[in-house]
Amino acid sequence: WYVGAIINVIGSIAINLGTNLMKLGHNKRAKMPMPDDQKPSVRKIKEWVVGMSFFSVGNILNFTSFGFAAQSLLAALGSIQFVSNVIFAYFVLHEQINRMVIIATTCIVGGCVLLVVFGNQSGATYTVKQLTQLYGKPAYVVYLCLMGVGVVGGYMLYLHGSKKVAKNGPRGFWYAILPVAYAVFSALIGTQSVLFSKSMSVILRLTFTGENQLGNWYTWLVLPLFLATAVFWISRLNKGLRMFPAMIIVPVMQISWTLFSIISGMLYFQEYLGFTPIKSVMFPIGVLVRPRAQ
Repeated sequence: WYVGAIINVIGSIAINLGTNLMKLGHNKRAKMPMPDDQKPSVRKIKEWVVGMSFFSVGNILNFTSFGFAAQSLLAALGSIQFVSNVIFAYFVLHEQINRMVIIATTCIVGGCVLLVVFGNQSGATYTVKQLTQLYGKPAYVVYLCLMGVGVVGGYMLYLHGSKKVAKNGPRGFWYAILPVAYAVFSALIGTQSVLFSKSMSVILRLTFTGENQLGNWYTWLVLPLFLATAVFWISRLNKGLRMFPAMIIVPVMQISWTLFSIISGMLYFQEYLGFTPIKSVMFPIGVLVRPRAQ
């Protein structure tokens, strides 16, 4: 499991560096002294291209890590991005850091330590048959139903908030809630790519060790589902970077991403079954410490 944890941390830092470089590319394009329709595509700006490269490599590393450790543990470790986000936002985007940010970052590191010590440290693998059977577990069925409600509700709240902000300007309650609503409905769908990524990773790991899993229909369904949800998340992230300041949207998106990745992985893969009583208490504390600090 520790191999997966190390790979995941490196991948998470690369993802955050890439996100900040992409934001730098959007900022550079926004400052160009010409009408918006005459500006070059952000895909032609060097900072954005380099950022997307780091972002892609980081996601490949994270994909690899899921074959070695529990999704709930690795998703929680992804909060290391908040530490790197503070560093990169300061040096790359030249955004200011105050004492509260430093205190919050220290709390995040403490939360990560709790998650590593008390998280699920198994490296369980699953056959395709077992993966399909997990969809019928009552806890995950309930989660899927609540996820559907959250996606529809979050999107409607975002649309309503957008109209209010367009009418009243960037201030007040609706301006504050807008990035939260945007992040929630985006992450609820986007985090399914983590689950599909974990499934693909364990399928390939079993296949490469001699237990061929490529003859089942589900193996070939997971790949397009992963690509669709991953592309959705990347497009939502890029749109969020255009609409909101990086110091706001990056933490809010990552909090939503981490939280729903932990919950979905823990329920689908039943990773909570490996918890002792003390882990059942300390792991949630580690999860809660990080968002409150963020």
